[in-house]
Amino acid sequence: MLILLLLGIVVVNLILPLFALLRQAVSFEPIWAGFARELASASTQRALFNSFWVTLVASGIVVCLAFFFAYIVQFKMHPRQRSFFRFFAILPILVPSITYGIVIIYLFGKMGIFTQLFGFQLPIYGPLGIIMGSFFYAFPTAFLVFSQAFTNFDARYKEAALSIGAKPFSQFVDIMLPIMKYAIFSAFTVCFTTIFTDYGIPVSVGGNFPILALQFYKNVIGMLDFPRGAIYSTFILLPAVAFYSMDLLYFSKKQASSGHNIRPVPVTPMNLPQKAGFYGLVLCITIPLLVICIAPFVKGWPYRPALTLDNFRLMIDSGKLGRLVFNSVMVALASGALGTVLAYTAGYIYVRSKGGSPAMKKITHGLYMVSLSIPGLALGLAFALFFRGSAVYNTYYILIIVNIIHFFGSPYMMSISHFKLLNPKLEGICRSMGGKGVHIFKDVFIPNS
Repeated sequence: MLILLLLGIVVVNLILPLFALLRQAVSFEPIWAGFARELASASTQRALFNSFWVTLVASGIVVCLAFFFAYIVQFKMHPRQRSFFRFFAILPILVPSITYGIVIIYLFGKMGIFTQLFGFQLPIYGPLGIIMGSFFYAFPTAFLVFSQAFTNFDARYKEAALSIGAKPFSQFVDIMLPIMKYAIFSAFTVCFTTIFTDYGIPVSVGGNFPILALQFYKNVIGMLDFPRGAIYSTFILLPAVAFYSMDLLYFSKKQASSGHNIRPVPVTPMNLPQKAGFYGLVLCITIPLLVICIAPFVKGWPYRPALTLDNFRLMIDSGKLGRLVFNSVMVALASGALGTVLAYTAGYIYVRSKGGSPAMKKITHGLYMVSLSIPGLALGLAFALFFRGSAVYNTYYILIIVNIIHFFGSPYMMSISHFKLLNPKLEGICRSMGGKGVHIFKDVFIPNS
């Protein structure tokens, strides 16, 4: 029943709106003619190629650095420090992607802070700017995936390796990587699809560098060319199909898990290279956050750098600030609460539940993966077309629903990674002590999550 309920939610709120978008937008005869024409276009081929290589580079950088940061926080920090740096690492998730493009301009543009300090300008308008902005945008999500996975790492693996004389590199390659395999895959999947579909950063610092998300944005917003926009949005789904296939064929079957009650890894001190790398990353994350906090108080960068409260006064005097804040908080709270419950339940059913049809689980899993690859702009247009005239149109509810669907993929992948690393015998142990399904959730899974 839960599988059918979740399937119904995703079909009504994702698949049917997307079909409405395609039905309204794709007006070619035969239907594949438009796709063939766009694929044959040199500009589309260049945008596809650029999108893949830039996203691949950015995702690789994000995954490696987030893995390192989460490793240091989990295994080299005492609990109080750990709590602080976990909070610090996820702070950038609160900022829209387009803001990071603006921050990069403030820092490295022609009149940027670093440009004026060091006397030379980085070529930020192109792939470099997109990669830099994508790092800040995707880092918090990758960190969350790894942080959660490291929490479930059992110290006995490390003790066994030390007892047979395994060197640190062997411990990393032969023990940690197999256990963290699905977490690495989840983090890379989320980062790749997030960066691949984002157009906020390319709009700010992409310049004349063509990528798929920017082509989609220009056609839909700039030229109102919905047929071409629908075709580009279909191309953007390609990573979801690829990652879903990889998950089914390999990663979902090869994941190692902890088979014992987890023993925490004891904290060990950082060596000098680890300290340099960690605090260098802290500095890289801190500077953009400081710019974001200071920029609203600047009268007009870069020609009027004096500090002022006029920007806030203008918003307050308009009489809309309180309503804007209230609406934003209410939509965010409702989206966060309902989305967490749905993502957690969906992850539990896919990984831990023994009931239900395996085929149905794979279908719902594939649809959740699709939600990762839908640009927010495309999803918003799809909702506008599908729900027009309905009771939820132009209400809080449609904003809450579209937010949940748009952001569902990341917490769902985190939920899967978490449940795969939990002891597979927990349910059996709980039932042997007389516990029921509700006790497994209340007393076992939720405290461990």
